[in-house]
Amino acid sequence: MGTPATESIADQSKEVARIAAFSDGVFAIAITLLTLQLEVPRSGDLGQNLIDLEPNFLAFVISFLVIGSYWVAHHRLFAIVVRYDSRLIWLNLLALFFIVLLPFTTSLIAEHGDQPLGVIVYAASLAGAGFANTALAAYALVGRRLCPPSTSTAVVRYYLWRGTVVAIYFMASLLLLLAPTGTDLVMYSWLGIPVVEELVRLHLRTA
Repeated sequence: MGTPATESIADQSKEVARIAAFSDGVFAIAITLLTLQLEVPRSGDLGQNLIDLEPNFLAFVISFLVIGSYWVAHHRLFAIVVRYDSRLIWLNLLALFFIVLLPFTTSLIAEHGDQPLGVIVYAASLAGAGFANTALAAYALVGRRLCPPSTSTAVVRYYLWRGTVVAIYFMASLLLLLAPTGTDLVMYSWLGIPVVEELVRLHLRTA
């Protein structure tokens, strides 16, 4: 097998598709593992047991939305990428690292969401995912390194700003820990992530 630089366009496209397919599998496994947070109550009052599951369910919803939004962005990015190299592969693995970490950090916040440290670890991991995805997009798109020359500047700006804004949002949300009901307030603020992403898209006028 030749190096990325010497492979034909067809071979390059096939390898890019393999990277995307592998990534899709990782996203699918990570999002499936999130359901482990939701254990069916075995005994006692069902209503109260369901109420007690509220932190677990909230953590599940937040992580589901985050993984889902990152998958959509990743899927769209690799629809643009037409070439690959070893740096792209490693940057993609770095982005996936933070995705596969999410089931663990979701468990952490479900069990210890009332403690600031648990909230900080969760927010930091998601900020890491945002910055890693920005690095991946920047490497592939800036200078049209691994995408078609016709790729618009608006599209490039969107992928650079999307991950960056989401990462900053998660880190900035930690300021709410200073409030009396800090940990709960921080967690509920994360439900605004889809709105933030939509605002970024509308601002940059690209899909």
